[in-house]
Amino acid sequence: MMIHKTLVQIFLVLSILAISLQPSSSQGEMADDDIAIAEPSWLLVTTISPSDSKEVVGEFEALQEPLGFPGHLAAEDAEKGEGDFDANLYFEVLDRISPQRGYVLDYVYHYAGIGGGPVLYARKAQAPPYRNYSEYAAADLAKRADREDYYLRHIAADGSPEGYFQLALLRIQGEQFYQFWHDAYNDDRIVCDLEDARAGLGGGFGPDESTIETLLADLGKFDLAPTVSMSRDLVKVEAVVFTMWGGFIKRSILMEREAPHLILGEGSQVLVEYDCGIMF
Repeated sequence: MMIHKTLVQIFLVLSILAISLQPSSSQGEMADDDIAIAEPSWLLVTTISPSDSKEVVGEFEALQEPLGFPGHLAAEDAEKGEGDFDANLYFEVLDRISPQRGYVLDYVYHYAGIGGGPVLYARKAQAPPYRNYSEYAAADLAKRADREDYYLRHIAADGSPEGYFQLALLRIQGEQFYQFWHDAYNDDRIVCDLEDARAGLGGGFGPDESTIETLLADLGKFDLAPTVSMSRDLVKVEAVVFTMWGGFIKRSILMEREAPHLILGEGSQVLVEYDCGIMF
């Protein structure tokens, strides 16, 4: 039975995914390391309304934004302290997804001098958390696939399009807290309409007003609302993100429909290019 399941999974991946290395220099082309996804016959394609998606993204970010950087994390193999952020608070906002029964969401802090950020993982609720990044990185190397972004296989969606969108939000923005120096490059933020895009452009060291208007005019050619496509076995979530080091990019995540939601492929397509020109 296990061999049969493995063969089915291999066939599924080979029939759905094709590795394609394409140049990324021109607008609208796939990035070099992206996977070109051969589309199955989607049974249901749902557009998540901009108002609903903006609300959940905004509430999610509101959990992260007030967090200052704790000084005790600025050290190699830093350990979390009492009162540090509890990643399980995410599920107060992401109400269509939840940890697998008996599991909790946790993180270790990876500090490397020129940058630092959290690394999410899932663990059994009764298991002791990893003390630091080195302990996390050394643990159970034979099961490395159970770590890093694969914590999502211990997070289950409720089967609704909104649930899969929330999984994608967690995947894209879940590690954007306690960011130090170079980790600020991890700034992909889901935008859902032009108003949302303007708000993202206007922050910090963003472009001047003239550049903003040009970018928004180019972006107006595209529908920015997230979409969730479902077949019998697969789900694809597409959402536009903005990054100061790349511009507006459509990201796609292909995953298994049933939990555990193993990610089968991810892709990105530049819609409107922008780079703030700042290097850390």
